[in-house]
Amino acid sequence: MCFSRLRISVFFSCLMAASSAAVATQLPVRKAGHWQLTTVAATVGMKTFDACITRNDPIVTGIDKKNCTTSDVRALGDERYVDVVCTTGAGKETTSTVLTGNFSTWYRAMSKITFDPPQDGVAHMGVTIDGKYLGPDCPSNMSTGNVR
Repeated sequence: MCFSRLRISVFFSCLMAASSAAVATQLPVRKAGHWQLTTVAATVGMKTFDACITRNDPIVTGIDKKNCTTSDVRALGDERYVDVVCTTGAGKETTSTVLTGNFSTWYRAMSKITFDPPQDGVAHMGVTIDGKYLGPDCPSNMSTGNVR
């Protein structure tokens, strides 16, 4: 359980704090400003965060990491699909994500993460992130890329 909470926190932090990479231009770009993000995962339940997002913040974690490879972004209707495979000291992590929304006022990211080999007995984990745009100005106690 502790491991799963840590993985969700790391996943969310990477999602918010990582810098942009070339492939990110193919993915939807969120409007810059103050967003409310709600994550839902079976292991930790529902959590709501505030985030100060720039246009350069990638919407999917791992895109800009040296130890990760990213598939081509696939479009089907208003959905975008992307896979990110990262190699870590613990093995391989594959994150498959589908994105929907207008990315100016709302979006949803649904991800399935597969660990090979399983980590602490966890082989698969799912997380859904719902984003709601709150406005162009972040609270004074938040800086760009900051999550609280």
